[in-house]
Parts: sequence; C-alpha cells; structure tokens
Amino acid sequence: MKKYILTIIMIIILGLSWQYKNRQPDLIELDLPVAKKHQEFVEPAIEDDTPSLSPPKLGGDVREDRGGIVESEVEVEQVESISVNLAVPFTSQAPTADWEQPYQDACEEASLLMVDYYYANQDFPTKEEVENILLEMVAWQEINWGGHFNLPTASVAEYAMTTFGYRVEVIEDLTADKIRVFLNRGIPVIIPADGHKLDNPFFSGNGPEYHMLVVKGYQDDKFITNDPGTRRGADFIYTEKNLMASIFDWDTKKDQTIGPKRGLVLYND
Repeated sequence: MKKYILTIIMIIILGLSWQYKNRQPDLIELDLPVAKKHQEFVEPAIEDDTPSLSPPKLGGDVREDRGGIVESEVEVEQVESISVNLAVPFTSQAPTADWEQPYQDACEEASLLMVDYYYANQDFPTKEEVENILLEMVAWQEINWGGHFNLPTASVAEYAMTTFGYRVEVIEDLTADKIRVFLNRGIPVIIPADGHKLDNPFFSGNGPEYHMLVVKGYQDDKFITNDPGTRRGADFIYTEKNLMASIFDWDTKKDQTIGPKRGLVLYND
C-alpha cells in the first residue's frame, strides 16, 4: 500500500512538472499608442528641402567606418517619453502560411523588409508578392554566400548595406534604455533572440532556436514588436524582462543562440 501511494505521488509530481514546463505564456494586451510614421520624426530640411536623419547622439563618439557600417560607443541619454509606437508594417516570414523552407528560417529577411517598408512609408503588396521578395533575398544569399543560413546581426547588417544601401549600426551591449532611445528617434531596432525563451503562445512547439524580430515601440515596461515568427505577430507585446532575457546573437562557430546581446538599426539618409 505504501509503495502504491508513493507511485501515485511521483506520477502527480511528474505531471505537474510537465504541465509547468509546457505551459503557454499569457497573452499581453495593451491600448497601443497611436502609430507614428517615419516622416513625423524627420527633422525639417534647411533651405535645400533635403530630409535628414542622422544617427542618434547617445553620448558617445559616433564614427563611420567600413563603408556604411557605423560604429559607436554608446552612453544612454535620459529617456523622457513613456510610450512610442512606430508605424512599421507587418509581414510574417511565411506570408502565405507556407512554413516549409526557406520561409521557416526567413525571420531575418522579414525583419529587414519590415523596416525597409517603414522607411519607405509603404504598405506591403500582396502576400504572394512579399513571398517572392523573400525568395529573392534568399536567392541572393545562396549566390553570394553559398547558402541560406542563420544570420548573426553583423551579417544582416552587411546584407542591408550591400543590397538595400542603408547605413547600418550594430548596437553592442544592448539594453532596454538603448532600445528606447532609438525608438524615441523614430528608428526601429532589429534584435536577434533565442525563440525558446520568448513568451509567445503562438509559436509552434517551443519556438525557434534562433529568431529575429523588430522592436517598434514601448509603453512603460512593455515592448511592442512585429514578430514575423507567427501570422499573429503584428504589434505583439513582450515584457521588458522577457524580451531582454531572450536577446542573444547567433554564434556561427558553435551553431547556437549564445552570442552577445546586440541590436541592429538602419539609417535612412
């Protein structure tokens, strides 16, 4: 009888442990701030009517090096706003719900495309057309880089600079306040992440091993994102704690999401 009771207790403990491990994260809902277009952040031109958006001055020396890659030593300025929401259009990395390759691993391309359309102040065309654009982006990598691989932040920066013509900046030692500084300037932040750690109930299974998404706003201690890893990823809310705990770059030598906390910003000038 005693052995039977111990067996029942062990089954209950194992069941509760499995339930806890596989529990679905809660969906966070917010009354979102009004979305602002990029043009609302651009400083008025002086005399020559040429729009200008320079890199945010974050207290460190900003210099241009290696072509269009901007390197900076960042010191965070005081963040005065309590909320902002950029009008970044959304696309899933699988626009027509085809989650086979290459779309299963096209989060980097989709994230870059969302920021590009934000700067262009354009809505996405049809899902089929977006799918073809993603295929073209993948094809370029296969021709020039020998395949379609998980891309660390630096490689996404190189791709954005080479094919889209953006000046780019890889933000080292990324913090929540650094993200807010860029968002306050109307600049979305692309982040790499361990998808297993992200609290997103719409991910299949435990989520992607490596993921990339766009941070487009914040309100108090919540971040507003466009997460291409699900068709329900538009304006998806993560807590600051969860998002920052999930940010890791892809380590190409170890093939793991264990790299430093980095972010990527594009400059539309």
